[in-house]
Parts: sequence; structure tokens; C-alpha cells
Amino acid sequence: MAGTFFKRVFAYILDMLIVSLLVMLLSYIPLLNPNRNAYSEKYNELFNVSEQVNNNEISEEEYNEAAIPISYDIYRLSTPTVIINVVCYLLYFGVLPFLYNGQTIGKKLFQIRVVSASDKKLSLANYLLRATILGNIIISIGSTLVVYIFNVNNFYPIYQNLNLVGYIINYVSLFMILVRQDNRGIHDFVANTKVIFTEEEMAERLNKIEKEQKILEDELEKNKEEKIVKAKVRKTSAKKANKKETNQKK
Repeated sequence: MAGTFFKRVFAYILDMLIVSLLVMLLSYIPLLNPNRNAYSEKYNELFNVSEQVNNNEISEEEYNEAAIPISYDIYRLSTPTVIINVVCYLLYFGVLPFLYNGQTIGKKLFQIRVVSASDKKLSLANYLLRATILGNIIISIGSTLVVYIFNVNNFYPIYQNLNLVGYIINYVSLFMILVRQDNRGIHDFVANTKVIFTEEEMAERLNKIEKEQKILEDELEKNKEEKIVKAKVRKTSAKKANKKETNQKK
């Protein structure tokens, strides 16, 4: 249904804030993320190298030689966080809508929901598939596997290209949602879904349209009455003018 674009964007932003907060909190649990301290140390190491090149203490070439191995370690150490993120994303955008009539917290707040594009009941697989494409889950997993499949000298170009593919998918999908009449993105076509207004939102919109139509009709009626009054005034004025002219001739 047309007109859901901005509601979808704001709902998604809110949902992502919730998921990001949840991932951040879970990432602080040592059992779930045993690499947190080592990750922080490597990240600080990369930051220091960045500061050195910004302060012209080292050249760009020296920076690349130092930064790429550190980045390689960072990507490896971030594996538990990636797993937490994937699980939370699929649970929130896949399982939650399946359990609550096609809605997340954001969609509930903005009165929209996910339904089948062919008027069939959506299964859990539909919602999970939709979430997988929407969240670039395959790209995230692939980017993580790259640092285990390839060595430090070969991983970076492949890692960059994978993430570039993810960005392209996101932008194309966003463009489709913006310009298409049904506001369906790539993830909607893959999962056979669409996003519509809830019954409450539709009722509010219809009520608003009816009020606007009533105001317009009242304005038209008022203008019609004013025209009738003006016509009568002109007619009366014309009669008085004719009568006065007749009396003057006499």
C-alpha cells in the first residue's frame, strides 16, 4: 500500500535501536563474548595507529601495513558479537512478527504490519527469510567467514567487496520501497510479503478523509449560499437603480 515508506523507515530505526541496545548488553556478558577484552585492546591499537597517521607520524603506506593485520584480528575477535547480532536480529525481525501478527515494537507504534503479498498466511520461514535479506545476514556471516578462510594478506579485498554487495542490496531495496506503489523491497519479494497499515490506522485515515471531505462540502455549500446572496443583492440593487431612473424621467 502506498504511503507506508516513512512509517517503515521510522519503525525500522526504532527497531534497530532496540536490537543494537540488546546486542550491546549481551556482548558484555563474558560467557557470550569471551573476546571482549581482547577486542577492545586491538581496537585501541588500531585507534593509536590512526592517530599516528593523522598526526603525520607515519606514512599512509606504513599505516596500511600496520592497520590491516590489526583489522584482521579485530574481525576474528568480533565473531561472538556477530553471532549475537545475527541471533538477536532473526529473533526480533523474524520470530517476533510471526508471534505478534506481523509486528515489531516499531511497527506496532507506527501502526503498520507485515502480511502476505498473496493473501496467504505467512509461516515462520517467510518471516525468517525476510529478516535474513533485510538484515544482510548472509553478508554478515560471509564477511566473518572470510577472515577464517583467507589469510591476512588476502582477506581485505574480499571483505570489502562482500560489504559493498550488502550496501547495494540495502540501497536498491530502499529505492524500491520509495518509488514502488506497493512499497515492496527486495526482502518483500523474496519472502512474498508486503507492509500495510493496521486496521486502526486505516480507520483513522478514513475518518480523516471523511472530515476533510465534510469541510470541503461545507465550504462549497457556504460559497454557494454566498453566491446566491450576492446575486440577490445585485438583483435588488438593479431594481432600485431602474426604479430611480424611471422616477427621474417622470
